[in-house]
Amino acid sequence: MAPPLILIPLTSDLPATECADWVLVLTAVGIPCESRTTAAGTSLWVLPEDHARAARELQHYLRENRRPPPAPVVWPNHPHGIYGVFGYVLTLLVITLAVLERAGGRDWQAAGVLDAGFLERGEPWRVLTALTLHADLLHLLSNLAFGALFGYPAARLLGPGVAWLLILIGGGTAYGVDALLHPPDHQLLGASTAVFTALGIVAAYGWRRHLRNWSPWMRRSAPLIGGIALLAFTGTGGEHTDVLAHLIGFVVGSGQGALCARLPMPAPGRIGLQWAAGLAALALLAGAWALALA
Repeated sequence: MAPPLILIPLTSDLPATECADWVLVLTAVGIPCESRTTAAGTSLWVLPEDHARAARELQHYLRENRRPPPAPVVWPNHPHGIYGVFGYVLTLLVITLAVLERAGGRDWQAAGVLDAGFLERGEPWRVLTALTLHADLLHLLSNLAFGALFGYPAARLLGPGVAWLLILIGGGTAYGVDALLHPPDHQLLGASTAVFTALGIVAAYGWRRHLRNWSPWMRRSAPLIGGIALLAFTGTGGEHTDVLAHLIGFVVGSGQGALCARLPMPAPGRIGLQWAAGLAALALLAGAWALALA
């Protein structure tokens, strides 16, 4: 009668597929073994004299085939992100004051508002100037608050200069698309499209960065799901809310954020590059207003 088989403690309660792999490993090195299945799982049994050798072979196999731990996601943490928020707030306040005072004797509102005929008239700069105009005080204050709320994390991830340059370009692009989808008499103004572009950048950047880790689907998608929830909560209320503009801004920003997460981005501390990007954003906006008022 064959001697009884004993249980190797490290092989109890295994998934059947993993136990089958271990049987193949031991068989390949000439160690007789047997798998037994119970309600708790599958276990591996060997002869008493093969116990120590089988354990060594399995440990060697596991060391060679163990999946390496996922590399931790290193989140950029650019300094001076608040400076971009100050620049955003100051820009909107200065232009609002110019509109109210009719600076230079000009009607800034009429010169900068956006409508569907902007391309036919050869006035592409309106997609940027319209981002800085607001219908009333409540409109302005809400965009100041949410712009700071969503723009600050974007600045911490990408740097203040790069982030606000992307927000301006993305917001202008989204506004242009939105204007072409509206009737000719529909006028567009307000920074909310750029605000939701910033939200899209942050949400998609977090989502794409999580894809680099081995983590459950819900954890990977949490930033994007959170961004969509915020879009639904903050971007669809109010009688005169342009939901389409908010949605397009979020989609454009999501594309920018996903792309930035996959490309090599400037490391935190490169202040010169951030200043250059920030000044480029200001120059782009100033040039748009110069053309609008010419």
